[in-house]
Amino acid sequence: MTKSVDILVIGGGVMGVSIAYHLAQRKMGKILLLERASLASGSTGRSVASIDSLTFRPSATELYARSFEFFQNFTSILGEGCGFTQTGSLILAGKEEESMLRDAVERMQAIGLDVNLLNNLAEFNALEPSATSEKVAAVSYAPKAGYADPVLTTQAFAKAAQRMGVDIQSGRNVIKLRSVGRKITGVETERGFISASVIIIAAGPQSGSLLRPLGVEINFKTLRHPVACLRRPHNFGKAHYSVLDLINGVYARPDNGSLSIFGSIDTTVGYDPADPDDNHGGIPNEYVLWASERLVKRYPRLETSILCKGWSGILMVSPDWLPVIGAVEDYSGLYCATGFSGQGFQVSPAVGDLLASQIAGEDNAKRLLKPFSPTRFLAGKKTESSYESISLGLSG
Repeated sequence: MTKSVDILVIGGGVMGVSIAYHLAQRKMGKILLLERASLASGSTGRSVASIDSLTFRPSATELYARSFEFFQNFTSILGEGCGFTQTGSLILAGKEEESMLRDAVERMQAIGLDVNLLNNLAEFNALEPSATSEKVAAVSYAPKAGYADPVLTTQAFAKAAQRMGVDIQSGRNVIKLRSVGRKITGVETERGFISASVIIIAAGPQSGSLLRPLGVEINFKTLRHPVACLRRPHNFGKAHYSVLDLINGVYARPDNGSLSIFGSIDTTVGYDPADPDDNHGGIPNEYVLWASERLVKRYPRLETSILCKGWSGILMVSPDWLPVIGAVEDYSGLYCATGFSGQGFQVSPAVGDLLASQIAGEDNAKRLLKPFSPTRFLAGKKTESSYESISLGLSG
């Protein structure tokens, strides 16, 4: 049984294994990852797993760009596939959101991503003949966007990490962190103490309960988000793009065969408080009706679609809906990567890389992660005014 390691990662979702992989790349010593159940069994496994080319949050631009490039080259980097499917992505904005969308597109273009604004609604109608353009003032188009398989992605990171010597132990629950003064010394598990000089909390909804006994209170919320599914009718035509409809407050993306998965991006609908340990909630009928009604407004032919079984997952949401990444400065050796507020899956490659770089002492990584530092809450500050709606890549 492991007694002592250099770095211990808590959490076996896509974020934890990405961090472990990137640490191992840098030869950061003896690395152990602990997962209380099985890999990707929590929020990751219930992610919509979209991979966009656009974010409305200026501070997250670099995370999206770096991660998108990684996913485009995933198999060649890790030697395993992630099940990436290219669908292309459209974001529809009304008059109120038009300028925000234009700004976001400009930021992504400046960093080199293939995303642009359509010139007119005729271009939109040509791309998406099954959709209406009602109330649409601007449309962004990212032809290379798509989605991946969250479980395959997690497994690929894990296998690559293990090939480099990372010890991954499933079914190993961390009960609490231990410290001497303000120095982290290790963790207590159900099978004993493990000493570690660096600990990274990437435990999704359980992150808050690990930080709280240390006096680190960030006021995370755990919210349940249902994802609905339907089978498109035969007369629908070709599969629609992945779409974020800011006007009607819904997202949708195609899935295998004639399936589409969809849900709310209105944070007042479908984001209900939940117990962090209850990851198996159902999908309320009223939610499905609310979301499907709005999706049909955009795609009228879906009115005759057949609703299928969906699922629910837990989101870990920070007070400003931005990730919490980096050193917990009150405790030497303690880091976290949590509170991704539905964005975690698609930024996991960049977060793993940059956090490993920060731990290795690289100044550029520390600079890029500064907007997400846990210190912003402990000091009573926020980084920026964020667009409080969920991106298409819903995950914990």
